[in-house]
Amino acid sequence: MASLNYYYGVLNLEPGSTKEDVKRAYRRLAQQWHPDKFSKHPDQLQKAREKFEQIKEAYDTLIRVSRIDRHTTGHRVSIRSVSAEKHYNKGVAYLQQGQRKLAVDSFTQAVRKQPDYLQAYQARAFTLEQLGLDLQAKADFEKVAELKRDSRTASVNEGDSSSIDAEVFFQRGLAQFKSRKYGAAIINLSKAIEINPKHREAYRYRSQAYFRRGYDQQADADFKRMRDLESQTQQTASRASYNSSAASEVSAIWHCTYTLSRHTATVSAVAVTRDGKKLVTGSYDKTLRLWSTKTGSLLKTFNDHSKEIHCVTVSGDGKYIASGGADRTIKLWDMRTGELLRSFGNVLLGHSDTVTALEFSPNSQILASASRDKTVRLWSVKSGKEIYTFKDSSAAVLALAISSDGKSIFYGGGDNQLSMRHIKTGKQLRSFPGMPSQALTLSRQGSLLAVASGSKITLWNRHYQKKLFELHGHAKTVSSLVFNADSQILVSGSHDTTVKLWNVHTGKTIDTLAGHQSAVCSVAWSQDGKVLASGSADKTVKIWQQV
Repeated sequence: MASLNYYYGVLNLEPGSTKEDVKRAYRRLAQQWHPDKFSKHPDQLQKAREKFEQIKEAYDTLIRVSRIDRHTTGHRVSIRSVSAEKHYNKGVAYLQQGQRKLAVDSFTQAVRKQPDYLQAYQARAFTLEQLGLDLQAKADFEKVAELKRDSRTASVNEGDSSSIDAEVFFQRGLAQFKSRKYGAAIINLSKAIEINPKHREAYRYRSQAYFRRGYDQQADADFKRMRDLESQTQQTASRASYNSSAASEVSAIWHCTYTLSRHTATVSAVAVTRDGKKLVTGSYDKTLRLWSTKTGSLLKTFNDHSKEIHCVTVSGDGKYIASGGADRTIKLWDMRTGELLRSFGNVLLGHSDTVTALEFSPNSQILASASRDKTVRLWSVKSGKEIYTFKDSSAAVLALAISSDGKSIFYGGGDNQLSMRHIKTGKQLRSFPGMPSQALTLSRQGSLLAVASGSKITLWNRHYQKKLFELHGHAKTVSSLVFNADSQILVSGSHDTTVKLWNVHTGKTIDTLAGHQSAVCSVAWSQDGKVLASGSADKTVKIWQQV
């Protein structure tokens, strides 16, 4: 079963190993890489979590395959092509919903039913790459190249065969770009563009590679070509959907699974844990509450703020909750026990006005805070000491975001400037003029920056300070923004009582979630894309999930 080779490789097994071999390997590796064993080594914890997920995924897949083998022996020939296509289409549907792990499972079933299903291998490779499983993705891309060379794949590959070659070069270039080998990346991305002159993503990453090598003119030319291609795609999509545009504003993709109503005042802030299992809410009733997103039950209540809470954030490692508000303090809580670990700031030090925004650095070692006192401050999570203060704003700072590499911070507010600074040196790297900002967010992947000003949302390429789209659809002030994990969708909450989902490639509304009776103050999205939460001035929190 060559298509499952990489799953056997994850468990350090030879292809075709028995079910008992799989179980023994799983028990051994799961014990070795269980995240609980790395609780005292935070620098290794994320790697352990990712490795544990790979091990579990490999085990689940191989055990499932072994069960199918027992029940389908002798019947594969009659159902192979139909079943494979069904699994493939199901995987595509999962991808459209942002459920990448389920998509991988479906593509795996497709290639198992039809071992030469080139499109399924290719789709699975792209999805694995988005999940960060580069070794598995590489194996699939190599399989794509092998199938392309094999003349027997002609009946499966109905598209232009050159597009496969372009994708192979693109993926090589992308891997080199992520490894900061920009020269090599430019070579392979150029080959992808030579084969497929309309490959938008190849232009996108080659533009960034040129930029990092100091070739600004070439970078600008690639960026312009990418935008032209996006514009052409948008026009084509607009013509295709013209007759159904009136019905596209509201759909049944998402529905409210729980309405949480234990707060007694405005729910000003919401944050979802990385795995989507828990939700933290902050309120003007001076309390924080921890909920289960699966059952909607209240798990803990945190009491220590003396005034309204305005902002909440959860660390990426799931250990800490940070909250800030009108009492000018920032509280750091233990997620597991509910214990108050420390307060940042006091009468003499720290913020002198309401704390408006908080965010942990990706490694959870630094906490950034913004305030109406016109400053942004960086704090050491471990010691509680202030590291740096930015004092360049002429008005209240209302929003901030830290880049996914932890190197830069963006912030803005009541004045007409959005600043980008280097976290370690404090040096200003860029500024975006003419944009008072109530909310902002950065994409986890790529270079997108979304900024809310009034009822309008502006999408920027943050590297080149180029405006991509202006999103219009909300009737009142946009209060909160968040991208999904793969940066394909932007979510916005507004004082018009709605939550909207936007396609970042077209700037069009995907879905509108209605149900709150008053202004939506905050939105949050789990990294697995399955849980969306919104907090409102109607004193409730809504948990939304896809149908």
